[in-house]
Amino acid sequence: MGTVVTAPAAAGEGGPWPQGFWEQSGGTAVWVLGIFAVAVFIGLVRLGSGLLRRHRGNRLLPVVVCEDRGLLGGHGNGHRGAGPGGPDQGQESAATAELAAYITEHMAADALGPNVLTPGSGTTIGPDPAPETASSPHGWVDVMKRLAFFRPRAYHVMLHCLSTGDQPTRFSVRILYMPKNTVVAAAIMEAGAPEPGATDGGRRGADRELYERVACYCTVKILADPRSQDRIPRWESWGDDPDAYHWYRMGTKAQEEALAANKHRDVARERARYEEALKHFDKAAALVPGNLTVRLHQAGVLELMSQFPGVAEPGDHIRQAVEIYQYCVRLWPEHLETAYRLSIARAEESRHPALRQERARRGEPGSREHLRLLLGRLSRRAILRRYTRTWLPGRRNLGERRYWRQWWAMERPRPSLRTRRRSFRGAVRIASAAEVLRENGSPGPDELRTAFRDVAREVTGGWARWARLWGGPDWGLCRLLYADHRDGADHAGGDAHRRAGIAGSAPRHRGSNRAAAGYLVNYNAACFLSLALAARPPVGSAAWADDEWREDCARAAVVQLNTSLRVTRSQFSAAWAERDSDLLPLFTGRLDGEPVTGWGEIGRNWARFTGIDVTEGATAAHP
Repeated sequence: MGTVVTAPAAAGEGGPWPQGFWEQSGGTAVWVLGIFAVAVFIGLVRLGSGLLRRHRGNRLLPVVVCEDRGLLGGHGNGHRGAGPGGPDQGQESAATAELAAYITEHMAADALGPNVLTPGSGTTIGPDPAPETASSPHGWVDVMKRLAFFRPRAYHVMLHCLSTGDQPTRFSVRILYMPKNTVVAAAIMEAGAPEPGATDGGRRGADRELYERVACYCTVKILADPRSQDRIPRWESWGDDPDAYHWYRMGTKAQEEALAANKHRDVARERARYEEALKHFDKAAALVPGNLTVRLHQAGVLELMSQFPGVAEPGDHIRQAVEIYQYCVRLWPEHLETAYRLSIARAEESRHPALRQERARRGEPGSREHLRLLLGRLSRRAILRRYTRTWLPGRRNLGERRYWRQWWAMERPRPSLRTRRRSFRGAVRIASAAEVLRENGSPGPDELRTAFRDVAREVTGGWARWARLWGGPDWGLCRLLYADHRDGADHAGGDAHRRAGIAGSAPRHRGSNRAAAGYLVNYNAACFLSLALAARPPVGSAAWADDEWREDCARAAVVQLNTSLRVTRSQFSAAWAERDSDLLPLFTGRLDGEPVTGWGEIGRNWARFTGIDVTEGATAAHP
């Protein structure tokens, strides 16, 4: 006897549900299934938002600055209630709003990164202020959003003015980690008592001092929190002392005043402000000796001060800068930008005979050796190994992981087809080629051609850079010194040379105008071409006269400086370029005290165009 197979019930007979289920349950089952579907949907959305939050978890948490009305007896810890009114409540709210605006401005400036004068020093990470976003839910839609999405994690800086009337300004400051409502730090900070008969300006100055102290306190306490320590590189830690960050801020303000003095051509005031900045950085470095942000500013100011005219012992400043870079490289060998600045400072040190002899006596490596080692550390394998280590147990650091990952990011404008690693590596290669000119003055023909070839390979973009494979030994010379060449080889000379534009270029040998190589690549190429002014034209190439060679080098250097200005987010600083010893021959238009000739006006005109002072005694002088 066979097996009897029963056909499934038809849809009209109830489907998989028991007979009469829908008739007996009525609308209850619909509501139950609807709630179940909503719960599943909320769970899926919450899972997605949680994964997205985890993906973005390596960034610094935002900071919300707001008034702390919870101290007035309104709501619980960290919430903002209405609070009782009073005759001085409006004045207190105005003072709190002013302090909140100051803290927001303070943190926004740090989030954008400091104005580092030294090229290639990199930038730092600062807190990211956010507008007031926390609020109580209103209506069922807001409640559903709160259920479906994870509440954003952030630090809430809660401010409350405790002073009334003519009392010294006093604030309660609480830093909360939300949404857990955990107190990170809390303090009551008070301005100094005004002197008898103090004017409104004096009181305002005391209040500004208090605002600066509160802002530094909030920044340091947020960065010192364990939840933030894992999101910043170890070399950017500020410890737990707000005074270190306060002295650093004072130093950056003195730097800004020095830049303002430079714009007004007040060399004495500019130098005095840099000396004041150096004192502030020294005090900050004494409190946080391992912080590279302070150390790079400290060494950068020393480098700049060594270039000022009239300095009694310029070698002492550059020697101190080299010592700082050396200790920083030993302490933080992971930071590639510090190693680059050490090699550039070593190159500047070689301009001083006494320091060069002392280095040779100690057997210390020169700039080219440092650059060679840095090229190895910039290899794909080395950076990938460093990045992989941040995933190992015991070495996990989200800030350093982000630091190593940014070396693979594409330079702007996109698509430039050059990563930041590739661009920085090109700048190091050009710096090594420039060191050939520094050491030898006028190298041999083959060595000079090789140096020009290395530089041209880095600044040339697109398919044109592959022409070096069949362009012959003079490809680098033709590619860079293109202004007056006929068919890329012979020099026009004579009247045709004089008719060429001051900073123009012939369409036949037009360089890459995408500015895709990177700001530092083009800046270093300009320094190389400025140093090439003192070299002799290579024998066997185009028949240059000395003035024709120098005019072509000056014109090509100006084109590279123009390209560096075209780069998105270019860090070109006229204040630094004005004191750069490598660019001194270009901007002064003379070599070894020679009078200014026709080729000298090329760089001088560009310097005037960018606001660089080229008057006697304004620029740096070779020792």
